[in-house]
Parts: sequence; structure tokens; C-alpha cells
Amino acid sequence: MTRSVAVFARPPVPGRVKTRLAPALSEALACELYRACLEDALAAARGARADARWIYWAEPPGPEAEGFGVRMQRGSDLGERLAAAFEERLAAPGDRAAFLGADCPELSATRIDTALAALDSADVVLGPTRDGGYYLVALQRPAPTLFEGIEWSTERVLAQTLERAREAGLRVERLDPLEDLDTPADLIRLLARQVRGGAPTAPATRAALREKGLLPGADPDPGRRPG
Repeated sequence: MTRSVAVFARPPVPGRVKTRLAPALSEALACELYRACLEDALAAARGARADARWIYWAEPPGPEAEGFGVRMQRGSDLGERLAAAFEERLAAPGDRAAFLGADCPELSATRIDTALAALDSADVVLGPTRDGGYYLVALQRPAPTLFEGIEWSTERVLAQTLERAREAGLRVERLDPLEDLDTPADLIRLLARQVRGGAPTAPATRAALREKGLLPGADPDPGRRPG
């Protein structure tokens, strides 16, 4: 049995990532923030109790990430790409895989471990985002129909995915929701959580926000990693 954690990501190229953060941030600054979010996602994946770690790039050239195998996403939309990636990672009986994006810098290794453990009793584990999507999906066997007919990048993604699971007779476990980072409003909420100190740590993202003057104060624990 192989426990895999994989990150779906885009190469950090200005104008190609976090475009919805405009006009609040320039293309260059949005790219730097995405790079930091990706670093936090990779750190969470490194901290998880997994046998294999992968990064799936949406397009080349994707830089190498230490400790991660590198693959390219395959398919015409996100649903096809997720289905194909799960087929690769769930090749043998007993395999488990959790896929996450790079949009939730506050995701922790502990939460990834919780998702993989929940597959003891669930067929599908979803980590909802508050905008109607999800930041993590974990499976114990391929389920391509789970990703068919989804209106991606809308507030209906989670609801439609749950409906596909119900139609397929799949048992679903939900994790606690998290905020992702896509829009200027998301950025404002992230800054507010970090200022209050009540949010889970996101060290690379927090450092990037401070470096650009978006978050006040000095980082009291720059070496701390999520988990």
C-alpha cells in the first residue's frame, strides 16, 4: 500500500498565476505571493506521513521540488486532469492518494494526514473551501465520474462533486473548511487572520506578505513550518 500526496500547481510565472488578485496586486507581486503559497503547500506535503510525494504541473516548464516526483497534468479540463492523476497514483489495491492545490497556504500536514486516515472508512475525502470549492480531495480507488460535469472555478464545485459521489454510491468524509486565496477579498481576510494571530501558520506566505509591506511587524518564528 502506497500513501501518496500530490500538489496540483502552475509554474510561478507573472501573468499566469493569481490573475484574479488584480487590480489589488500587480502581476509580479501576485506571482511572488503564489510562489510563497506553493512553498507552503509543498511544506505541508513534506510534513505529511506519506510514502511518495508528487507535484503535477499544469504546464511546462515546472521547476523541480526537492523530495517530489514531477509529473505533467493530462486532460482538457481540471476534472480530466484529476481523474488521470488519480489513475496513476492508485495503481495497486490498498493505495491511497490525497491531491491538494496551492491556493490554501494555511493547510497543514496534520490535515493531510487526517484525510488519508479517513479513507479507512470513506471512499472520498474532501476539504471544502468557503467559496464553494475544495482545497483537497483524497481517494482510495479511482473514481473518474466524481470529476465529470463539474462547473470548475465556480461556487458550485463542492455541491456538484458531492452529488456525483452520491450518484456513484461513494462514502464521503468532509474535513473542516479553509479559506483559499484567489481574490482581493480573500487577501484581505488572510491579512486579517494573520494580524489577529488566530490563523494556522503559513510561514512562506506570511514572510512574503511582510516583505512586501502588506503585513506589519517582524516574523517571530520564521523557521516554523505548518503541521
